[in-house]
Amino acid sequence: MPGDTRLPAPQASDSVRLNETFSSGIFTFPAGDEVIDLQRAGSFACSANRLARLPAAFYAGLVAVLVAVGSLSLSPLWQAMCHLWATDPLRSIGAVFPLVACAGVLAAWRRLGWSMNGAFWALPLVGLSILLARAFAASSVVVGYNGHQLSLMNFGTVLFLYGSGAALLFGGPRLLRASIAPLCLLLFINPVPTVFNSMVDLPLQHVSASTARSFAHLIGLQPTGVQLRMMFAPDFGMFIAPGCNGVRGSITLGYLALIFGYARRLRPRALILTSLGALLLGYALNLFRLCVLVVYYRIGVSLPSIQKHGAGVDYAIGCTLFLFAALGLGLLIRSLEPGTVAGIQKAKQRPGVERSGSPLGGRRQQYLVAARALCFLALTFAFIVPELHSAAWPPALRPNEQAVLSSFPATVGPYRLTRTWAEHDSNGMIALAMAEYFTSPDTGDTARSFTFGLWVGSASHLVAGSKFIQGVIAQWTGSFDATTQQALPVHFVTSFYDDGASRQYDAESTCSLSGCAGHFISSMQKGFVFSAPGFSNLTFAPRGKSLPILLRREWLDSDSTPSAGLRTRFESDARLFMEQVDIQSLVVQHGSQF
Repeated sequence: MPGDTRLPAPQASDSVRLNETFSSGIFTFPAGDEVIDLQRAGSFACSANRLARLPAAFYAGLVAVLVAVGSLSLSPLWQAMCHLWATDPLRSIGAVFPLVACAGVLAAWRRLGWSMNGAFWALPLVGLSILLARAFAASSVVVGYNGHQLSLMNFGTVLFLYGSGAALLFGGPRLLRASIAPLCLLLFINPVPTVFNSMVDLPLQHVSASTARSFAHLIGLQPTGVQLRMMFAPDFGMFIAPGCNGVRGSITLGYLALIFGYARRLRPRALILTSLGALLLGYALNLFRLCVLVVYYRIGVSLPSIQKHGAGVDYAIGCTLFLFAALGLGLLIRSLEPGTVAGIQKAKQRPGVERSGSPLGGRRQQYLVAARALCFLALTFAFIVPELHSAAWPPALRPNEQAVLSSFPATVGPYRLTRTWAEHDSNGMIALAMAEYFTSPDTGDTARSFTFGLWVGSASHLVAGSKFIQGVIAQWTGSFDATTQQALPVHFVTSFYDDGASRQYDAESTCSLSGCAGHFISSMQKGFVFSAPGFSNLTFAPRGKSLPILLRREWLDSDSTPSAGLRTRFESDARLFMEQVDIQSLVVQHGSQF
């Protein structure tokens, strides 16, 4: 009717309208599907907020796990260092340094409030460390002098570069500056240089053994025997030289003082003096241990019942002295520590320290952190995945010694197989398979024979390198080229030895399905030598199998032929021998993954 202001009644089809709103008196809300869309957006926002409200340490833990997994891309480094730590007790302490360094970086990061202001330009540093790990495993840079060798390629620098790159990538320059000291500990994953053995270790053994013998004379004993063997009764004694240098304990105490002193924030001068003092203390306590053992063995001559406990007593004395020395160092460092309370108050007053909340900041910062993590994963897994794919699975079984020895051909051209034998490692597993070939088996003329060897279970091995470590220096070294049955190229490295009774010529190489090549630098007496890696050693493509081989010939000293003539004859015969060898089948059967 006219003047009626009432709204028309809604029709059934108008019961739901997409762009209609309703009011509660204060706010106006959209109706229908718009409400649903708003609720979904709110749920995502709530999820993001809940993720952002997670403890800051949670994100740091994820990054630590990510960096640890990514370090598998340094597989050549870990293989070399794990072998070193497992086989060399003097250097085994280096195994704990990556863990200590990781703990130090996390402690520094915590002081910075777990900030994640990283930089993408740190990715090339991580990539460079991965390439260097492969390059160091496949090449050498060595300086030789006076029969010693010093390698300039240290795996510790690779791990330090990797750790520094990871710290920059996720924590930024502030984290790198705050954690540079723990990261420097990665440089010492091989805590004792190789040259240390000949220049320091052996002289210390001599001094300590002489001290123990002098003390024995002082208390009325006259030890006899060769090589400083102190025998006080027919079945009772101790061998002084190998265990008397005290280097292990000294180095352990020195690194312990260095790490604990840094953790307690000692001043640089106090830290250096304390670490040097710990080194000297370890050596002095070892001399004291030897003198106590001399007294114990002196008593044991009169009391045979305690003789069987000599080894246990030695361990007990050594452990007790080390324990008290470590506790004393700890108390000394605590007494030298700067004012702890004042330091904590200053740290609390520092801006940006121990911030609460999420380290991710705004949404843009979250995206950047996620992008850096994804780039890091892509870079490292580009090397990890091919390594896992090319690794032998299931794991390689113990080599069958009879199968390996029977794989030597019965004839190689004019040469006939006369005998085979094997050399084993400390676990009783075959390490080197050997076969002897003669052109005339009945004459036994060594000048017409060859010893052919296969290194089973090793991707790279040189006899000349092992001899050099033992102090056996080659008279001269060289190389020559040959070809195999399939016309594959072979590059031999050679070394010649003359001990006055016989002369020996070794030719060595490492074979793959594409050929054989050898690189040897350890026998040099002086100079600088660099052997470059191949491109395949740096890529992440699977590289197949390799098999080190050895050709050897020996001459009795009664052979008056000059060494130069023996070398010419050997190389000529070796070329004829290798032309008849099916090296590819041997690599497939007995090669190791590399």
